[in-house]
This record gives sequence, structure tokens and C-alpha cells, in this order.
Amino acid sequence: MTSPLAPAPLSPGWCIAPPLVLGLAAAGMMMSGANMPVFMVLNQWTRALPDGLWATVTDTASVLSAGAVLALCLRSAPRAVLAVVMAWPVGIVMVRGLKALVDAPRPQDLMAADGFHQIGVTLSGYSFPSGHTATAFTVVAALLLSTPACRRAVPALLLLMAGVLVALSRIAVGAHWPGDVLAGAATGWLCAVIGAHLSQRWPLWQSRRVLTLLAIAGIVVSLARVFFSTGYPQAQGWSSALGLAGLLGASMALRQARSAAP
Repeated sequence: MTSPLAPAPLSPGWCIAPPLVLGLAAAGMMMSGANMPVFMVLNQWTRALPDGLWATVTDTASVLSAGAVLALCLRSAPRAVLAVVMAWPVGIVMVRGLKALVDAPRPQDLMAADGFHQIGVTLSGYSFPSGHTATAFTVVAALLLSTPACRRAVPALLLLMAGVLVALSRIAVGAHWPGDVLAGAATGWLCAVIGAHLSQRWPLWQSRRVLTLLAIAGIVVSLARVFFSTGYPQAQGWSSALGLAGLLGASMALRQARSAAP
């Protein structure tokens, strides 16, 4: 069983340049002492848009919401979905490992409540890197690296803008410093490169059995997204709708996998 969007060899430029640039930017941001002043500017600037918008954007990169997005993409981009699934264990180790190793304070830890704008839950510690941003850029980069159609100008621009919006939302809700989101983006892209290489080496996305398992997992995750709280009340309606869309996409993918020739 093959994807309707045929894969192409991975380009070194797409694989190496983005995480390198993002990682250097994160290091420069932190070493220059610009983290707090840039955070203040961006946190105040984003107040021009509704809190509900930023809550919705940031929640889209939570684990359950990202899973629903992947379920929705399973029929059209199975290789990219598998790349994200293969990258996920690496991402957990890298993000959780860096969080535990650095244990950086969050804006809520260092600034008075009236000194910046906060949306949603209050978080403490383990700020570096941003897990939401890492998740978003893992999905974005996996789609770009694994699906040639996504590397056309318009789709690529839209995907990159989605990743940037998630990164910016983590500053808008007051959860992360700019250096955190840059490092999260670099980490996510690097994880996607690993996942894309693994999915190229082992093209399990062509297997009917694997696609069936992915579809079943997508149904479970999407159902969880419908019923579980997001931590951002303004985004609850969106997350439930996203879960329903993921449920539909995973169900259609399951039907397609079961009807395909073995």
C-alpha cells in the first residue's frame, strides 16, 4: 500500500540548516541576556490579539491535539505520520532530558503576576526547551521532509507559519522565554529528521497492518482529545472539534487500510 504523495530523497539543506540556525539563535538569545527584554516585548505585543486565539494555537501543539492532527493526516501523509511516531521517543528523551538537566525557571517564577500577561495554567520550572514548540516543529518538519507536496512554496510557508505561531503562543500565554521556543523548534526539527530517516529506512507506512494500528491509535487519541480538559478553557471547543476531526480521519484511514489488498 503506497501513499498518494510519493516520497523523495531527503535534502541535506532541509535536514541540517533549520535546526542549526534555530539552535544558534537560541544560544545567542540566552547568552546575550536578551531573553527577558524580548519576552516582554513579544508578550505585550501579542495582547493585541484575543486570549482565546493564543490559547487555541498553543493547545493545538499539546500531545493529544497533535495526535488528533496526525490522525487527520494519516490517509494523505502516512509516511509523515509514521516519521512523527518514530521521532516521538527520541523527542521525549531529548526534551525531558534537557528540561531535567537545565531546570530553567519560567517567566512565572521570576516575574510578578502583574508584570506580564498570562493565559491559562500557571507553570513552574523546567522551562528549557519548550515542549509544545518541539511537538509543533516535529510535525511541521516531518510533513516537509516526508511529503514532497508540502515542500512547494505555499504549503511550506503555511506549515512554517503554523510552527512559528505555536512558538509565539508559548510567549503570549506567558509560559516560555524566547530562547526556550527557539531551542524547542530546533529540537523538534532534529527529531523529525531522525524520524524521517527511520521511516525511509523502514517504510512501515506501506504496511496494511501498521496503518491499521496507527488508525486505531488515532481513534483512541482523538477520543481522548474530545473528552479531556485542555488546561486552557478558551480552547476547549476547538480541541473537541479537533478531536472529532481526528476521529473521522482515523476512521477513514482504518477503513482504507482494511479494504486494501494485503
